[in-house]
Amino acid sequence: MRIENLYPVFRYIASKQLGHLLKKDASNWKRQWSEFFLTDLINFQYEDIIAVDFREKQKARGMDKGLKASFQRLDYMLSWVFLGAMPEDYFSMVFNKKGWIWRNHHITRERLRFLKRKFNSNQESLALLDDKAKFCTNWETYIHRKWCVIDEISLEEFEEKFKDADRLIAKRGIGKGGKGIAVFDTSEMGYKEIYEEVLSQNEPYIVEEYHEQTGWLHKVNPSSLNTIRVCTLSINGKTDVVFAYLRVGVKGAIVDNIHSGGIRFPIDHHTGKIHKGMNYQIFDVEKHPDSGVQLYGETIPRWEEILELCREAHELAPDGLHLIGWDVCLDEDDISLIEGNGGPGFPPIENPHENWWGNMKNYLSQLESS
Repeated sequence: MRIENLYPVFRYIASKQLGHLLKKDASNWKRQWSEFFLTDLINFQYEDIIAVDFREKQKARGMDKGLKASFQRLDYMLSWVFLGAMPEDYFSMVFNKKGWIWRNHHITRERLRFLKRKFNSNQESLALLDDKAKFCTNWETYIHRKWCVIDEISLEEFEEKFKDADRLIAKRGIGKGGKGIAVFDTSEMGYKEIYEEVLSQNEPYIVEEYHEQTGWLHKVNPSSLNTIRVCTLSINGKTDVVFAYLRVGVKGAIVDNIHSGGIRFPIDHHTGKIHKGMNYQIFDVEKHPDSGVQLYGETIPRWEEILELCREAHELAPDGLHLIGWDVCLDEDDISLIEGNGGPGFPPIENPHENWWGNMKNYLSQLESS
């Protein structure tokens, strides 16, 4: 039997389960999660996601031929049906090498969407993270660099603000995934030319003085700003660190984002120790593939200071922002924030005894009873 023949079966079962669920009066988060997931299960584009997206990722890894590839597609489909895993989850979280109990501990893309809806439900508050200008304003104490909104400043003010900057970086005011970013060298382009170039994009852009990273992380990949993602969750005035990972760019890249080819190294957030890295193409990375700098087994310097900064920053968040991913820049003699994220993607779990989905369910219960 072809795997594709199972799609309508899953849709039918999900629709029956959803119909049964909607007859109940319960309104707690467990019911909401079931309704959320079953609805997506019914609407899920199996044909596009599995037949196209998943197979493309298989092909990129040379895993798209033979019976084993067919079984892997079936395995993925079941991972979606039971865990809400997208193709990028399946590969980046190395599900093909993990048992089902271990897989169930992960926060997949579908689970993350639900967590964001529950923990960060206030759209006005969420805009403080999505809008880079609002973020820089609210957390200015932790930014440590000059910035401006390009269409809110004159050319003369622009030149005065950045007169001492060797390089400038322009970013979309609202954007993710490291897209819409450009770096300008002020010795090669005049301020007027840079100003007009960014202004001509006809959409909100912010311009910042380019942060020249110093210290160990700069040596890992000098072309990019290599950041540490720390996720905090705050309920009833108590802020916990949920997870952390190191993000490094590859040779020639100006961003460290995994969607732009960067590599993600999970960090034991209790100790600051770095685990093996991965992206969508490579796994079990111990050294940076270009610079050769050893990362696996190393400990992030000033780790407790980094965590404390993120906890303090969360105190400035308004009500309705419980879950925040902070992008932290570690320099030789400074720690600063680059930006925040209201839907931070969780990395793979290195320890099979660690259960992030179980932890998040406990937090959801705390939030509901608060």
